[in-house]
Amino acid sequence: MVTRIGALALADFRERRRRPGYLVVLLGTLALGLLAAPVGDSRWTVFQVTDLHGRYTSGYVGTVTALGGAAWLSLAGFGIARGAIGRDERSGVGRLLAATPLSRAGYLAGKFVGNLLLFGSMLLALAGTALAVQLLKGDSGRVDAVRLLLPYVLITLPLLAAVAGCAVLFDTVPGLRGGLGAALWFPVWLVSVLGAQAGGGPDLLGMRRITASIREVLAAGGRPVAGVEFGVGLTADNRVLGTFDWPGLGPDEAGGPAATGVLLVCAAVGIALLGALWFRRFDGDPARRGTGPTRPGRAGRAGGGTSPGGSGDPGPGVAAGPAGFGLGPAPLAAPRQGRIGFDALLGELRILVRGHRLWWAGAAVFAVAAAAVAPDGPSHAVLPFAMLWPMLLWSRMGHRAEGGSTEQLLATCPSPLRRGLAGLLAGIVPALAVAVVPALRLAGAGQPRAAAGALAGALLVPALALLCGGLTRGPRLFQTVYPMLWYGMVNHVSGLDFLGVSGERAPAPAAVAGLAAALTAAALALDAIRRAVR
Repeated sequence: MVTRIGALALADFRERRRRPGYLVVLLGTLALGLLAAPVGDSRWTVFQVTDLHGRYTSGYVGTVTALGGAAWLSLAGFGIARGAIGRDERSGVGRLLAATPLSRAGYLAGKFVGNLLLFGSMLLALAGTALAVQLLKGDSGRVDAVRLLLPYVLITLPLLAAVAGCAVLFDTVPGLRGGLGAALWFPVWLVSVLGAQAGGGPDLLGMRRITASIREVLAAGGRPVAGVEFGVGLTADNRVLGTFDWPGLGPDEAGGPAATGVLLVCAAVGIALLGALWFRRFDGDPARRGTGPTRPGRAGRAGGGTSPGGSGDPGPGVAAGPAGFGLGPAPLAAPRQGRIGFDALLGELRILVRGHRLWWAGAAVFAVAAAAVAPDGPSHAVLPFAMLWPMLLWSRMGHRAEGGSTEQLLATCPSPLRRGLAGLLAGIVPALAVAVVPALRLAGAGQPRAAAGALAGALLVPALALLCGGLTRGPRLFQTVYPMLWYGMVNHVSGLDFLGVSGERAPAPAAVAGLAAALTAAALALDAIRRAVR
């Protein structure tokens, strides 16, 4: 049994490391390592200690990069870890495995270990980056491998084990396999990982032990510690920061974090195996277990069923059932040349909204109404939250042709360039539905820059979705990147403020619109290259 689980985990890891999403998240992990312990004049930081920063010893560099990796991979890593069971089902591998003696629990354990291998490979790369940063910075040429790696073992790896278990569970629970699961994971991540810093909940990042150790060092050096505050999150600080010398967590301080880590790993295994309650080993009636081809009345249900595109949408020619919400069945028309017209736009809109249920339509109406009626007059108070509603629509962009229905629905727009532009316009429609009334109110209140910022943001997000979908041929990259972009915006990280909520500190609306045009051009060029290679 152990041999089978190990072979399954290794094969799963080898298959997933070749995917574009793995490369994107790995590069993001390495970039975050450089931001967590910047070399040079960079003011970005991941670990904040009021107006101080530590000298780059092995312990300090290892700790800050481990914290940054834990925060980043617990969100972005979840996006590439989930979906493995659905891929086995669509590729036919699941049926082969169902014919072997491998049990349901053994199969889920293999997927769990495969997720750990995925995260472990990224942590090894991040640890190498931390070592390189210490040597380049030159604060301390003495490398202490134990203190450098101990935070990864005590903090990051147990947390990512929990993420790996949750990814397996989400893959088995009907309703959580698709975009709804991605949307749900973001608030879970906010509360359990970042929100734990406020105290009162589980200390998943080990901040209490770390901050207590740093306070002891500061007090021993004669510094006042009463007003010292700590935090984890990507921020830019232009102040001149003081320094302190902290050796990092040592083996003698590892007792508490180690006990928490063991409990977290045990909980992670239990979470992964809990999926056996829903997982039926790829046998039996697909509709009964909530996976595979959907029944007519369940077509396109969010998170239920799969399509060749793997995004939880119904297959070719399947319209939303009585409980679904859509614009009606898509008419099949004979191909004809023409401009990007209403038929092409309507066809793409049908693809985006098809399969969503009535409660989703009600949420859409509420989001539009809330964005139009700000409580304190024309402002951006509600608009950022309303811009979360169309996320599941946008995540369908850029890869719908893999599902097989685009050729029929968009036969009136046969040019690949026109299809790409029609898809972009379809994504802009829900963005404008949310942003246009607040923009008009802002313009009427004498805030033209804010109004232009709202409209520019409505152009940027669909362009980003089009490129993400084109890069990975799936929805998960956008479902991972957009919540992080949104989180940076609402926390007033000026470089990420695509809606202009931070006022004059936000990027110019013309720059945001220019970036949207560049992303669109990159997505269309990528599609053209793929077609030329075929």
